[in-house]
Amino acid sequence: MTLIQVLVFIFTGLSAVTWLMSLLAVLKTINIMPLLENLSEINKKNPPKISVIIPACNEAKTLEKAVETRLKDKYANLEFILIDDRSDDNTREIARRIAASDKRVKLICIDELPEGWLGKVHALHTGVKHAAGDWFLFSDADVYVKPGTLNRVMAYCQSEKLDHLAVIPEFYKRNFLVDATVSVFLKALVVIGRTWKIKDQTSRAFGGSGAFTMVRRSAFEKTKGFEWLKLEIIDDLTLGQMMKRSGGRSDMINGRGCVGVQWYPTFKEMAVGIGRALFVGLPNFNLTGLVLLSCFTFTLDMIPFVILIPMGIPYLPFAGLIIVLIALSTSILTARFINLPLLPALFLPLGNILVFFIALIMGTMTSIRGGIVWRGTFYSNKILKEGRRFAL
Repeated sequence: MTLIQVLVFIFTGLSAVTWLMSLLAVLKTINIMPLLENLSEINKKNPPKISVIIPACNEAKTLEKAVETRLKDKYANLEFILIDDRSDDNTREIARRIAASDKRVKLICIDELPEGWLGKVHALHTGVKHAAGDWFLFSDADVYVKPGTLNRVMAYCQSEKLDHLAVIPEFYKRNFLVDATVSVFLKALVVIGRTWKIKDQTSRAFGGSGAFTMVRRSAFEKTKGFEWLKLEIIDDLTLGQMMKRSGGRSDMINGRGCVGVQWYPTFKEMAVGIGRALFVGLPNFNLTGLVLLSCFTFTLDMIPFVILIPMGIPYLPFAGLIIVLIALSTSILTARFINLPLLPALFLPLGNILVFFIALIMGTMTSIRGGIVWRGTFYSNKILKEGRRFAL
């Protein structure tokens, strides 16, 4: 047996184990994680007050329609903190019109970003200072929420005695390449993040959602707050980490049918966002580590499709077929879980290739540039390393 054949056998075995573990992880998550639209609503006449904190920076295209869906919610004790964070389009004018139309909406305008802060984290910090709620709902400005959702969410938080609840949104169909890439990326988040173990207080697993995260005020005040996260790129996940490691009870549920977002409107924006997350998610923002890890995982993901081609090794194509079926089942289940179309999920090799090159290209660009540009502000890798709080 040649060295190449030995390596093929080794990577085929590793791939089989990896895909089987991925399938089990997705199945566990689907089995354990509640579906928001199936939860019961709260019956209290005077429920806890919720402060919905929505930062918006150049969100003129989506802000009005998205916030309108929230204003239709009949939750009895609700306020909205709408924050215009240095927008240079007509976001502020739209926000003023929304605030004037509903007395529950309070508009906060930020004109300058203090040194040493990321814009979104600073906006959330500002929102908390103006909020009067017993609970905070941190949510992006392009998120659509079905009326009745807050009643269900609050009922679940109270029945489960939670301090932090992240809701995975439904990702609305955008285009084929975006959907194929998002499906692969989210599968990786489920597996690496061990989402089925987030509720387990003895586990270090944690989760977050920029689209919809509920936090109990009293529990949040026991943490170091957003000042501790002020330079954290992966702020939603790290908020979940901070809440859980401060003793808060945390959970994650599936918001399909109730909470939705078009995560990235274009392939370019998706590539920048995912590539940035992959790079800063590694310890010390190490380009070499990113390249090695990307090549290794890409090989494991793709080898079952490669060995379908006859190579003269007995039974190898048959083994490849079994692994491919496991991989496609994992991809389809992930897509169904967040209501993505199935066709892009079936083109799993394409999604793997796109994620691989996005990671390499964006990682290389960020490394060469020495930092990232976020909402028009440049942050050096050195500064971001010092402010890094995310840790698996």
